[in-house]
Amino acid sequence: MTRSANDHRLIGIELLRFAAAFGVLVWHYQNFLIGGPNPDSFVREAQPLWFLLAPLYAYGNSGVELFWCISGFIFTWKYLEPINAGGVSFGRFIWLRFSRLYPLHFATLLLAAALNGLYFARHGVYFTYAVNDLKHFLLNLGFASYWGFQADKSFNGPIWSVSVEILVYFLFFGVSRFRRGNLWTDIGMTILASVLYAGLRRFTGIKLEVFGAITFFYIGAAACRIHGMLASLPTNRQHRATAVLLGIVLVSCALVGTGVLKIAGASLAMFPAAILFSQLAIRPRGMRTAAAIGAVGNLTYASYLIHFPMQIAIMLVLESWSIPVGSLFYGPWLLPAYLTLVLGLSVLVFHGFERPAQNWLRGLGRRRVVVL
Repeated sequence: MTRSANDHRLIGIELLRFAAAFGVLVWHYQNFLIGGPNPDSFVREAQPLWFLLAPLYAYGNSGVELFWCISGFIFTWKYLEPINAGGVSFGRFIWLRFSRLYPLHFATLLLAAALNGLYFARHGVYFTYAVNDLKHFLLNLGFASYWGFQADKSFNGPIWSVSVEILVYFLFFGVSRFRRGNLWTDIGMTILASVLYAGLRRFTGIKLEVFGAITFFYIGAAACRIHGMLASLPTNRQHRATAVLLGIVLVSCALVGTGVLKIAGASLAMFPAAILFSQLAIRPRGMRTAAAIGAVGNLTYASYLIHFPMQIAIMLVLESWSIPVGSLFYGPWLLPAYLTLVLGLSVLVFHGFERPAQNWLRGLGRRRVVVL
């Protein structure tokens, strides 16, 4: 696998990652309408700006699978060779992931627990995610909220996909440590995981999302290897490949939109094509443009973890002001206000908490290595 001169800045992927997060934010807007005390009044097509955002209202949750796919690309690009060569130990690898993910997870877990406790005290039911007991709190503390021990999503519910992805990290390290592999290795892992996922669902009724995560993670890993091949082509052939990738994305979208294919099937080709297209086509020349795209990419994790606690907070505030929330959420103003609030707070959270906590923990890790 080779890296082009622009590979040190995955600008296209940063923009695509933000688009996936934005889709999840829009899709979860329905929590306001079905997660409260009167879910039976939900009218899907009456959600604000339906004519414009219908694809995100319908398929925005597929951003989770796109996240997994992007992770597979990034981890293969960044960690595969160092892990295989022994340059990154298992402890170092886990510490890097822990310092990146856990501080904000822990903070939003406590925030979601407190806010949903207030919501339960008012209504006698929890907002959206009803399983909020001690067992599931401990599972969340251990980042194991969706490892198969759970009754359902709990507390800060969206964290389930990150919890599942952590299991994939263990697998990725083990496979990468003992086998550098190639494109066919990644394709084989994808096929094996998808067969296990589908077989368990069909014959036992068990839905282990970790196999879905492995499937898309290794599709992303395969995309990374293909990108290395495409990046070494002459410019004119790269342009032709970029046009083909765009065609795959557009045709996949059309097939899903017309009902010919389900998103679960189309995404197997659409998501890696979108990743490759984004990375090949989006190459800003100006440093300011690149910095701006990188900045919005930095908001992904914060927006993903804070938006559900923010939804509970919005519900509590509106109710305390005696504002009738039912019709308000179908109006044109709350959606853009909600999105603006989440993204604005994500900037503050990233710079004021997420990045400082990560740097402090990584600095602590380096000091411990020196001492030992």
